[in-house]
Amino acid sequence: MENKEKKPGRVQKFLSGLTRLLRTIASRISKLFDRIIYNDKLSLIASLVMALLICLSINYQDLSFRLFNKDAVTLNLAAIPVEVLVDDNTYEVSGLPTTADITVEGDAADIQLVRTQNSASITADLRSLGEGINTVSLDAAGLPTGLNVRVNPSTVQVTLAKKYTKTFFITPDLIVGTGQSINAYNKPALSSRSVTVRATRDKLNAIRAIRAIVDTSGNEGGFVAEVPLVAYDSQGKQVNVTISPSTVTATVTLVNSSSSTNSALSQEASEKESERKASEASLEAQSSQASETLEE
Repeated sequence: MENKEKKPGRVQKFLSGLTRLLRTIASRISKLFDRIIYNDKLSLIASLVMALLICLSINYQDLSFRLFNKDAVTLNLAAIPVEVLVDDNTYEVSGLPTTADITVEGDAADIQLVRTQNSASITADLRSLGEGINTVSLDAAGLPTGLNVRVNPSTVQVTLAKKYTKTFFITPDLIVGTGQSINAYNKPALSSRSVTVRATRDKLNAIRAIRAIVDTSGNEGGFVAEVPLVAYDSQGKQVNVTISPSTVTATVTLVNSSSSTNSALSQEASEKESERKASEASLEAQSSQASETLEE
């Protein structure tokens, strides 16, 4: 007996027809694509249409806001300070602007609220970044919701340089006032002979001296004072670094002063140094408590 061939079912007929239809559509699209690609005018028109669609998709939010909010008001906030979020004990930041501008668009009532509150701020969060050149976004905050907000510039390139610590000796630098003679004073005695400086490697290498600036202006005889410490390079220019401690206690005596006067000045210097150290310890404790509170 001869085997009878099975007739195709409805599902197979449907799939076969769908396949032919898809092949026909693909063939026509391919021919249309070829006509466009190999035709200068059609390819130019297609390129313009694609560029327009891309622009519309990118600027959709801004365009929709302008089209459907005809009564919107624009407010420009210029020179808003940029707050930097970074571990400044570990990194030094360069290339970040100190201020940026904000453009705000929205309902008149919301814009008036922005004017009266004056609470707009800009932050640059660098806490997750590492050493080197990084692209950072500037984000606006402190503004009512529902506004169209733009920061200019919206992104910036900043450089994070790692800081290192080095110890330097302190040199007293005596500056006399008008009518005073430097020969009338002994070399100032300082409460500390050395300090630690924290800065980038390049800045540490540039430092040639840490000077304690002792100014005798306004003092007739010997005196005790808290004097600032300043870092200088080989050209005599100040180097912006973190010096710890930032001040020392200087005891200045006259060449012809008595031993009792010098003793009294030394006692005063010891008391001032103790007060300074107690104040620094209190500030460090407060800073530590604040850090623990933030972590919690």
